[in-house]
Amino acid sequence: MRSASPISQPTSSQEAAKGAVLQRPTPGFVRGLRYLEELSPTAAWLLAAFLITSIGIFSWVSGPELSGSLLYLIPVLLVGHVAGFRSGVIAALLAALIWFAADMNNGTDETRTFTPYWNALMRLGTFLVAVGLVTATRSLNAQLEERVRERTTELETRIIENRELEKSILDISDREQVRIGQDLHDSLCQQLVSVAFSANMLQERLEKDGSQTNRDAARIADMIDESINQARNLARGLYPVRLETEGLELALRELGATMSRRFQIICRIECPGPLPPCKPAVGVHLYRIAQEAVVNAAKHAKAQEVILSIFATGEHLKLNIGDDGEGIAHMPRNPDGMGLRIMEYRARMIGAEFKIGHRLPRGTTVSCNMTQAAFSA
Repeated sequence: MRSASPISQPTSSQEAAKGAVLQRPTPGFVRGLRYLEELSPTAAWLLAAFLITSIGIFSWVSGPELSGSLLYLIPVLLVGHVAGFRSGVIAALLAALIWFAADMNNGTDETRTFTPYWNALMRLGTFLVAVGLVTATRSLNAQLEERVRERTTELETRIIENRELEKSILDISDREQVRIGQDLHDSLCQQLVSVAFSANMLQERLEKDGSQTNRDAARIADMIDESINQARNLARGLYPVRLETEGLELALRELGATMSRRFQIICRIECPGPLPPCKPAVGVHLYRIAQEAVVNAAKHAKAQEVILSIFATGEHLKLNIGDDGEGIAHMPRNPDGMGLRIMEYRARMIGAEFKIGHRLPRGTTVSCNMTQAAFSA
């Protein structure tokens, strides 16, 4: 927790504003453009032919006084955008011919000169330029979308690989902790027990012989007994045997007792009701999250009391660790600290929501929420 910063929670007004933005209806114009983009080339051609014919009839009736350049340009661009450059060129030719025929039908004096032919060529050139720009833009957008898809796929692959690597590293760390804990319990503790037994026998012999050094032997035996207790507590922290044999609740109660003796603090465990049987991997991750949170509270936040609660409500299960320490804002920053990141990663591994924040009137609270379906075996 020493490299953490409080996670701000959105207020009700912020959530309402966000909901309003998400629920804002899409404008009809935008919906219409999306519908046109989804047309097939045949449907786009039929719609464009209908529009060009309708606009040609309008030009035929209205005469050359009313310009229809924009009206003709719309179906031409539609065909070019949906069906491609060649179809756009054909649509441009069709629109220019119909427009030219409508102008010639009106019988103006300009029909005896080169003017209407020049105007028709300019209109056709304008249509072709517009079609070229539209199709080029469409091609560039398609290339950009393809690059974005490729990049997204590459990033997703890397993220998956990184997650698998992180999971492997975490699994290796857990296995090493278990191995070290077993070695401490099976090797070092047994060796210390043998040494303590020998020291007690030596103390009894010295006492029978009336030697004054029996007190020194008794002190050595007491120190060995204390070392045995410390080694066993360390082994329990590295290898929570009760987690496998008796379940998460008893393992957490043993953790609380161990932390109380180790750091000389009050570590209370609250479990209002029975917990459902949990999956082995889920139990290990929750145990490690609780262990890290309690250690951080005692070592870095200088807490005197830690309350660890775990309970099931409805379809959810919640693990909460609260302390009366100095709080997040007053704890020293450690950019190299891994505790918080490991807790967050463990929570993600089991599909839980991890949060850390202030505890009133003082202190820090760490919570981990998950569904009972993800928790139960």
